[in-house]
Amino acid sequence: MIANILTANFNIIIIKFLQQFSNPFLDKLAELITMTGEQYFSIGAILIIYLCINKNLGYKLGFASLFSNSINGLVKNIFKVPRPIGTSGIRSLRLETAGGYSFPSGHTQNASVFWTNLMKNIHKHWIYIVGTIMILGVALSRLYLGVHRPVDVFFGFVIGFLSMAVVNRIFDFKDGAGNIYGLLVLVVIVCIITINYGNLDLYKQFGSITGFFVGYLIESKFIRFREKASYIQNVIKVFIASIGCLILELGLKAILPNLKVFEFFRYFIIILWVTIGTTYIIKRFKIYL
Repeated sequence: MIANILTANFNIIIIKFLQQFSNPFLDKLAELITMTGEQYFSIGAILIIYLCINKNLGYKLGFASLFSNSINGLVKNIFKVPRPIGTSGIRSLRLETAGGYSFPSGHTQNASVFWTNLMKNIHKHWIYIVGTIMILGVALSRLYLGVHRPVDVFFGFVIGFLSMAVVNRIFDFKDGAGNIYGLLVLVVIVCIITINYGNLDLYKQFGSITGFFVGYLIESKFIRFREKASYIQNVIKVFIASIGCLILELGLKAILPNLKVFEFFRYFIIILWVTIGTTYIIKRFKIYL
């Protein structure tokens, strides 16, 4: 019953309607917009926000994104809905971003988590306008590119929004213990998901959220770096974090066996570098105002 709804013909009718307007310009525009829903965009934006703009918002974005991605992996593995790729009358582009199952849309989830977090925490009219446009843009781009159905992007938005709401509610606790216990529950949930449906991506998410949790505990209690800095200092901070991540990413990948447990360890260490290593350097050498 549910599978029939998720793959119902109205999904294909909507995709074909959008694709009737296809042209080279819209193809490029859709590919450009869909890139803002990819993890590399989110990672880069969260890194900059965390180190340079608003540390607390960076934590909210990081935890919400990692939790959301794990829920995405869980739902995909439960329903195992194939993508519309190859359906008669559907043209599919940017297939390198269309691996795995279709439901729900990870790109739409990423956009939803990111922009609704900004809307929730930065009460500016332009954020609401830009955020709404970007979420709708990513969702429509996935349909236009023929790699998702309307139900995929709708539930991608819903799961992303709920993930944002849960994490922000946890951070609304006034005492530190409330934050810690709430975040620990998220880590445990991701752990259970990973053990039961553990593909490679889920182990990466588990390692990342565990590293983020440990880093949050240590940085909040012992380091407490300050984000406010000059333009040059912000460039230095992002460079230190990025070069360290690159070295750890390539170095650990070269020396560790290609096993899921080591993917957990690799991403755990990379996130610790950002949350503890980089922030310690920032405070130690006073790379702030």
